[in-house]
Amino acid sequence: MTYTDEQLKKTLAKMLPRTVCYGSPQGADGLCWRVPTYAGLYRSVSNTELLHLCWLVEETLTEYRSADYAELMRPISENYKRLYHATWQRRVVMLAKVKGIEI
Repeated sequence: MTYTDEQLKKTLAKMLPRTVCYGSPQGADGLCWRVPTYAGLYRSVSNTELLHLCWLVEETLTEYRSADYAELMRPISENYKRLYHATWQRRVVMLAKVKGIEI
């Protein structure tokens, strides 16, 4: 199934509820860091930070789920050396599958 970036960002927010949210109390659209800035506003997550957010989710996986995740990612790579060279979108789909979260 094909998902939109917005659906995947909302799913990523579900996996990191203390770190990020989708939208902010100030009405900002998109994925936002929950840590308020000096002005008390939430800061939008930039596209360059999305892989880092995936890594933060990967760090929460148990050993068992981490093995399942690696197995799901295997077909993406040409060999084991490139196991985790996947886009943030692909990672979110696989992480959601391993964690049992609906996109």
